[in-house]
Amino acid sequence: MSETNPPNSKPGGANKHYSSMLLRTAGLAWRYKKTSLLVAGIAYLAIKNKVNGAKKDISENIIDGTVLTWRLNGGSIVETTAPTHFGSASMIGKLIKRLSGGPKEMTMLEALLTLEMAAEDPRVKSLVVRVTPEVTGAGAKGNEPLSIGLGIAQIQELRQALATFRAKKEAQKQQAAGAVDKDLGRTYFYIDSFDDQATYYLASAFSDIIVQPTGYVPLTGLSSTQFYFKRLGDKIGVNVHVEARKEYKSVVAPYSQESMPEKHRENLMSLLTSLNDTLVADIALARESAILKQTGREGSEDDAPLTAADVVRRAMEVGPLPAIDAINAGLVSEQGYPFGIASIIGPRKPMLVSTYSSKRRDEILSKEMHDDPAGSGGEQGSLMGSFKQALGRPNIKKVAQSLELLIPSRPVTVGVVYLMGTIERLGPQGSHSVAASLLQAAKDPQVSAIVLRIDSGGGDVIASDTIAAAVDYVQTHFAKPVVASYGNVSASGAYYSSTSCKRIFASPGTITGSIGVAAMRPVFTGKLMDFIGTNVEELYTVDNKCNSVFHAPEGAVLERYQRNVDHIYSDFTARVAKGRGFTGEQAENVARGQVFTGVQALGNGLVDEMGSFTRAIEAAAQLGHEARVDIAKKLVEFYVDRSNNAEIRKAVAYEQFASVDEAVEKITLASKGKKTTTTANAKPVVAIELKVAKGDGQEAALGAVKHEGPPVFKADILKNVKVKEFPESVSATKSLISRLVFGSSDDKDNGTSGSSTRAALDDYVGGPQMMFSNIVSSAVSAAIRNEIKQILSQDPSSIASSLAQTAQEHSRSQVRAEADQVKFK
Repeated sequence: MSETNPPNSKPGGANKHYSSMLLRTAGLAWRYKKTSLLVAGIAYLAIKNKVNGAKKDISENIIDGTVLTWRLNGGSIVETTAPTHFGSASMIGKLIKRLSGGPKEMTMLEALLTLEMAAEDPRVKSLVVRVTPEVTGAGAKGNEPLSIGLGIAQIQELRQALATFRAKKEAQKQQAAGAVDKDLGRTYFYIDSFDDQATYYLASAFSDIIVQPTGYVPLTGLSSTQFYFKRLGDKIGVNVHVEARKEYKSVVAPYSQESMPEKHRENLMSLLTSLNDTLVADIALARESAILKQTGREGSEDDAPLTAADVVRRAMEVGPLPAIDAINAGLVSEQGYPFGIASIIGPRKPMLVSTYSSKRRDEILSKEMHDDPAGSGGEQGSLMGSFKQALGRPNIKKVAQSLELLIPSRPVTVGVVYLMGTIERLGPQGSHSVAASLLQAAKDPQVSAIVLRIDSGGGDVIASDTIAAAVDYVQTHFAKPVVASYGNVSASGAYYSSTSCKRIFASPGTITGSIGVAAMRPVFTGKLMDFIGTNVEELYTVDNKCNSVFHAPEGAVLERYQRNVDHIYSDFTARVAKGRGFTGEQAENVARGQVFTGVQALGNGLVDEMGSFTRAIEAAAQLGHEARVDIAKKLVEFYVDRSNNAEIRKAVAYEQFASVDEAVEKITLASKGKKTTTTANAKPVVAIELKVAKGDGQEAALGAVKHEGPPVFKADILKNVKVKEFPESVSATKSLISRLVFGSSDDKDNGTSGSSTRAALDDYVGGPQMMFSNIVSSAVSAAIRNEIKQILSQDPSSIASSLAQTAQEHSRSQVRAEADQVKFK
């Protein structure tokens, strides 16, 4: 049977056609061979990277039999990553650190969460920690001490997390059926030699402490050394006038006294004794079985004169101890070297703590926190029904997210804001930045509560007042509870900032209090002028020398100076009394500049509870869940008002009303059903929307959920609590774009774009770093996109002029900040 070709076709025509296409393609590829090779190379690398990524994901999976490994040094655990102007400096610093061989940096919150996740995870069997120098390789210095770089309160939080890890692993061991891994729950701490007591304090919480034979344990007890410079000032002709409220406020004493004031000596000894007692008790409790075993007192039922605490105190009296003596006292487990870590891990899978943290959080988010309970979608839909017609604008997304807070089964999100270092008015971590972060968290519809994490000894009075006012504003206007979590220190201005927090958490070793105020100003006398051979002439148009460093305050100037300090002290104690529920006398008893440990502060009512960072987050989540109805209502009102305000501005910009006042008056009357005359082009839809958005529909939707009765909720940071840090970090590029787009002036606006642009920026208080995520969502609307185009189409000189003006204003504000003399310390 013969085959026939179709009409109008030739045998082999298709093959020739394809061959011709291949030849032409090959010719083009050869002609543009450089480009072709580049494209092929990029495609190859992309495919290879994807394949390697998939393999890596599989290889880094958490398996049953995982051992966590952790390299610690002075920079591996930090409270928070300090924000920079554009974010590039911190990224470069991290890159250099990684290239130098240093371990990955973790925040304190990440470290605590990781230990808690590992404690709950039965796949994790043990933890191995090794302390290494902060710099390794060619750049390392041989005389650098080995230290973890943490304060006592931070170490106490880690010790608590480690104790939880060991206890939960013991519980898992008892619940396990069949053969149980003998190393389950073991924690190993490797170091060549201890260079400070703080590092040993952390190590004592581990089940096994391994030190090299030539190492030492420098337990010598806590002490303090202070210098006094009055005689030096007298010698060079610098007198220092000081004002301190009251007798315990002695931060300025080194400049005005030749020796330690008696009240300061009394307070400092009380502080050191309390801290040292805590260290002794904690070390003795953690190492008790080993100490009693080594001293032969384990299991003894007779009246043993020697306790574990006695052994620790004796070690402090004769320290530092060589490794062998520390072993004989039960303070160290054994001598050894880090090479032995391989035998401990054996066939188990070693995994870096940072890798485990990332993997486990991804698991929790996907398996536990994103599970939508049955019926929740319908509940959310019914709640949104009253608002869809009223808010057909960009704010509808924010309102929807606010209403999701009303779903009882949803995880609670807690915002974390950091107050670190000396409190100043300006700078990346100044009071304005901290306040802006608090407001950003308050306006975030996903956040139900805020934790203010503090590690600060105080600072500027005005800056402290700004942060305290922001805490009050967040709790009053957004109904979001703010909980304070104290790190190593939260004293003076830092305590001032947190007095009105719903609850205050601290660690036993936290330094707090110092409720007082101190001010000082140098007075340069003629002796100094003679010494350096110069003369000073001053001219005054008004007889007021209060700002002169060449005149001691006296007369009316001195009275005003003292009165100002008195006023600040009175305000401080009044804030403490109001925030803590004290009488004036009770506040005065814990004030006067006295400094306390966390244990002492718990006893006198300055803090509410001993608890770590994570416990504070759980307490905040509990409070936020209980207040979720009020929070949702406040947020809905906020975004409805903001949306209507934007519509009013837009209406005025389009000349539908002569002014904003006229628009507000007429729309308010219309919403109440009263007749009013409006301009011909006025849109009644604005009034209708305002009425619906703030009418009975909202109250009914909110009231319905309120009367259902909330189910029992117990905050658990690993299951139903999410953490979101503020300010939210953005890249340098995004920050630069947001500055260029929104940093220009409105000088060339025609009155249309400026109004709505300002409305769009209502929620972006606090600078470009905090604006960007909200800018992206707002830019979806056509109006905002058009405004961006208009701004970008402006003459670049106008943008440059605006930036220069901003810099000039910033400079002036810095000068004013530097002129403030009264500071908390």
